[in-house]
Amino acid sequence: MKRIYLGLGSNLGQPVEHLAAGLRALQNLPQACLIAVSRIYRTKPIGGPEQDDYFNLAALITYFGELDEALSDCQAIEHSNLRCRTERWGPRTLDIDLLYSPDGQSNNAKLQLPHPRVIERLFVLAPLLELPEADRISINDKLLQEWASLQDETQVQLTSFYWNGADIVESNKV
Repeated sequence: MKRIYLGLGSNLGQPVEHLAAGLRALQNLPQACLIAVSRIYRTKPIGGPEQDDYFNLAALITYFGELDEALSDCQAIEHSNLRCRTERWGPRTLDIDLLYSPDGQSNNAKLQLPHPRVIERLFVLAPLLELPEADRISINDKLLQEWASLQDETQVQLTSFYWNGADIVESNKV
């Protein structure tokens, strides 16, 4: 069993609905168990063409298989949500990135883990730091909180959306 921290994002169509569909699909994977889900953040796109803002969250799963298998399962979930990989950093219905696993690393053409840009992006770090034990993660000799403190806080905005275990709903307070 491996614990894997994931980052999910969407900015096409109904982004919050795509995120909810991604979380439900993770729940339905027979070899995975969804442990925790962060709050949802709205962020400006980085790189790529002009596009709408993203909605991002982080999730922690346990996975009964290898990291490459987890990547394949996440890519299948993206595909089932009509993800098209036509443009790097382009808009997407659903993006699921493997960010970190305390139970393994990978450095091959298919998967780099820890994710090579996790420490550079507050839209990844802010939700990730809400998950259990993420405050203990160290990459390149710095805790994630230290990396987050180096980022521009204006990159992320907390939304009123949250995962209730079955769906993403909106709260009347942030």
